[in-house]
Amino acid sequence: MLANTTRNWGSLSKFFHWLIVGMVLVQVPAGYLMSYTYGLAARDASVQPLQDLMSQIHHTLGVLILLVVPARLAWRLAGRVPGFAASVPAYQLKLAKLTHGLLYALLLVLPLSGWAAVCTVAGAPIWFFGTRSLVPHILPPMSLDSPFGYWLFGHLHIYAAWLGAAVLSVHAGAALWHLFILKDGVFRRMWPLSADGTPPP
Repeated sequence: MLANTTRNWGSLSKFFHWLIVGMVLVQVPAGYLMSYTYGLAARDASVQPLQDLMSQIHHTLGVLILLVVPARLAWRLAGRVPGFAASVPAYQLKLAKLTHGLLYALLLVLPLSGWAAVCTVAGAPIWFFGTRSLVPHILPPMSLDSPFGYWLFGHLHIYAAWLGAAVLSVHAGAALWHLFILKDGVFRRMWPLSADGTPPP
C-alpha cells in the first residue's frame, strides 16, 4: 500500500526512509575522505583524482538529500502517522518526536551549510553528477577567515555532523531496542520487506 495506515508505514514512506538511510551511509565516509584528501592532494597530484571523486559523491548526495528530505517531510505531514500502543510511556513518545524532529532539521542544515561553505571558497566547484555549473552559488566568494564565510558555515557543517551522529545513534539504537528487546513490531512497520497489515504493537 502506498499510503500510511494507522498500523503501518506505507511503501512510499518506506522508500523515502531507506533511500535517505542509504545516501547517508555513503555520504558520511565520502565526506570524511573528501576532507582528509584536501591536504594530501595539494602535496601529491596523484591523490587529486580520489579527492575529485569523493567531492563529486559528497556534493551530489548532498544535493539529492536536500531534494528528497522536503518531499519526505511533505508526505509525512500530508498523511497519517502510525500510532503507538497505549502502553508506551509518554517520555518515550516525546523522545521519539524530538529525535525525528532533530533528524529532519539536521538533514536540511547539513546540506545547506555544506553548500554555503563551498560557495564562499573562490573557484571551488559544486559538483552534481560530474557537472560543475548546474548547481548555482548561493553566496559570493569570501576570504577564508571571514566570520560570515567558510569559517562560519564550515564549522556549522562539522558541528551539525557530530550532532547528527549522536541523534542518529539514538534513533538506530531505539529501532534495534524495539526489534531485539521489546519485539513489539515497531521496527517491522518500517522494514521494506514487511507486508502491509502487520499487527499493531
